[in-house]
Amino acid sequence: MKQVILLFLIAICFSFKCHSERKDQIIIARIEYVYSLKSFIEQNVWKGFDDKKFDVPLVYYTDSICYITNPTDRFLDSYKASLIFKNNDIKIYKTCLLDSVPFHMSVSVIFGDSTADYSYKSPFMNCSSFEITKNTIPDVSSTEEWATMILHEYFHGFQFRHPKFLDYYEKNIVSVSAPQDTLTRIYKHNKWFKESVDKENDLLLSAISTGDNNEVYKSIDTFFQLRMHRRAQAKQLLNFDIKPIEGAYETMEGTARYIEYSLYGEFAVKQPDGDLIKSDTCFHSYSYFRNFKLDNAKWLYITSKTTYFYASGFNIARLLDKLGIEYKSRLFKEGGISLEQILWENTIANLQPSASNQAKPITIYKINLSQY
Repeated sequence: MKQVILLFLIAICFSFKCHSERKDQIIIARIEYVYSLKSFIEQNVWKGFDDKKFDVPLVYYTDSICYITNPTDRFLDSYKASLIFKNNDIKIYKTCLLDSVPFHMSVSVIFGDSTADYSYKSPFMNCSSFEITKNTIPDVSSTEEWATMILHEYFHGFQFRHPKFLDYYEKNIVSVSAPQDTLTRIYKHNKWFKESVDKENDLLLSAISTGDNNEVYKSIDTFFQLRMHRRAQAKQLLNFDIKPIEGAYETMEGTARYIEYSLYGEFAVKQPDGDLIKSDTCFHSYSYFRNFKLDNAKWLYITSKTTYFYASGFNIARLLDKLGIEYKSRLFKEGGISLEQILWENTIANLQPSASNQAKPITIYKINLSQY
């Protein structure tokens, strides 16, 4: 009888170990998948994103433990962690749950007096497992959809890994205690503000879509005049200078949405990952994205369908792409320079075809924009 009980206990322990190892394998495969997408973005969308000097540790939350990829020495000094996987690019550790927050999908970085915190001026990407994410946001139905959310947030970590931008953000955004929902509340509760923002965004979309060079100039010209008037009105009526925080959040969220959008386009044509199909039943071979069309995803680019500065920032980035204006090598490296500043500095008044039949920018912007 004792032998039977012993064998039964051994079988239970073996089964538990196999289940634990299986769970580890799925999570490792998902983390490797996320890092492969970082590589894609580096090669095709944003140079430097996968550069090791901009790497941000990834904390993957399950309901009972955390997996952390490429932790800092300060983190390893703060928590007991066991290495479970490594290759040339990543090291994955297991550790205890770091907090009791039910859902994570954001970058954390601490400022102020908390110098002993492992994330003090050192960004960490925090994400919940796909299973927790799906329970929280039922519309997220596959590993690849979940991964686009992670890459959006990961790009914020990349932003904060630029010392000049981190310093600018601390001094100009954190110090004035102006969270994103400050702008959201203003947009929702002031009709004149919302109407101007929506019209500004329509002008950006017009500049993106038109093939008429004069219309491009007129749309950009009117965009800046409306924006200047709205900000002056906000300063007068609300006693609040929104320009610094609007420019910062529009740049941060617009470029993160741009990264997310780039994955949608890639997933529409990408061949499924055979190894991921075998290891993760929640990976659906990009079926969700096969018929993706931007026109049908209005939440990406229409201000009234989303947090407004996500859409306007995304559209400024797309307009800069259309006009051939380089901005990716400047953002974040030059501290607080914003998308709108770069658009203003390089505004296309007319497009002259070059010998190669490519659009050639000629800056002849005349209106008074001294406040920029």
